[in-house]
Amino acid sequence: MKYLFLPILFILITCQSYMPWKSEWKTINGTEIFFAAVTAKASPQAIESGSLAMRRSTCVNATNLLSTSPKLTTILLEQESIQLDEVETKDLGRLIATHKIKPKQDSCQSEGSSYFFASPAWESCQCLYAIEYPGGRKQFQQDITQVK
Repeated sequence: MKYLFLPILFILITCQSYMPWKSEWKTINGTEIFFAAVTAKASPQAIESGSLAMRRSTCVNATNLLSTSPKLTTILLEQESIQLDEVETKDLGRLIATHKIKPKQDSCQSEGSSYFFASPAWESCQCLYAIEYPGGRKQFQQDITQVK
């Protein structure tokens, strides 16, 4: 009877379904923190190499690059359902840069991670970054108003 549990456990581990994270504001210990879901791909060399470790590291490194780029401004604006023209977006990006925000990687996952052996795992991935925007969501909304 106890050996019946092992195959079931194996199936549960190998058949996990991928659930994408979403970008959203959360209040943690009284502080509003924005969690940005950033998606990227592993390098072509890593994919060709067949090395899982190389795919994972290049994919996560790609999300790190995206997490410090204008991509974060876009993700924050998408959350607020606000569209700015190109000049306003650049102005907001400069304003955000003055805050010297350093996104902190919270966690990462392989997209389509339902594979176990010899899989395309980590060819693309999604990482969640915690962003402590000074003043929280209210200040971010005021900053948007300032550039409009």
